[in-house]
Amino acid sequence: MIQLLFCVKPPASHLVSFSMKQFIPLLFFLIALGTEAQVIRYDTIRVAAGDERNIHQTTKQNNIAEAARIQVDEKQPDQNDLTRFDRRKLRFGADLGLSLSRNYTRLGVGPQVGYQLNPYLMAGAGIKYYYTRADLTSYESRDNLLGANIFGYFYPARFIALFAQPELNYIRSSLTDKSTGNENIKKGMVPSLVVGGGLRLGRSHITLNYDLIQHLNSPHPAGFYLGVSAFF
Repeated sequence: MIQLLFCVKPPASHLVSFSMKQFIPLLFFLIALGTEAQVIRYDTIRVAAGDERNIHQTTKQNNIAEAARIQVDEKQPDQNDLTRFDRRKLRFGADLGLSLSRNYTRLGVGPQVGYQLNPYLMAGAGIKYYYTRADLTSYESRDNLLGANIFGYFYPARFIALFAQPELNYIRSSLTDKSTGNENIKKGMVPSLVVGGGLRLGRSHITLNYDLIQHLNSPHPAGFYLGVSAFF
């Protein structure tokens, strides 16, 4: 028995039709993708450095302007800070004196309070009391001084200090004759205006001072004298 096998080959037109069905959806996909790519490229086009559409340049300029504003605010202190009392700017000092010997005694205390107004100026006030006793050959003298003062320090440079201190002192002096026992008493108000200049070492000062009034009963030495002060 003989079998005949037939193999039928599809027409060429059928193969072409099948390939076009696969290509048409692919073509539409490529067209849509190309259109989307054009939209994205529109948002990322190159622009000039000064163009307002340059978001990087605009952000940089905004950052620079903000930094400049902050620096200006830091350099210009708040007006309230200039008038507000700050306890941290208080400065405390004391004028202490002690001298003891067989024929001479001197005791002194003078608290001083200052306020640092700014880096160049400190001002304040204080009170003081001095007691002096001298046992001489024929006489014995006793002096009591109670005074009040205001003061100011000006710092034109970091290590330079200029100083002024007006003060008013009440002095009572007694001179006793040992042989007769007679006592001569003098009392009254004695003004002084002390000025000086010298070195500033932290919160300490070493100055060469001079009393401009030079009252006969001034508690300060005649002529120029060395002064040392310290505040904490």
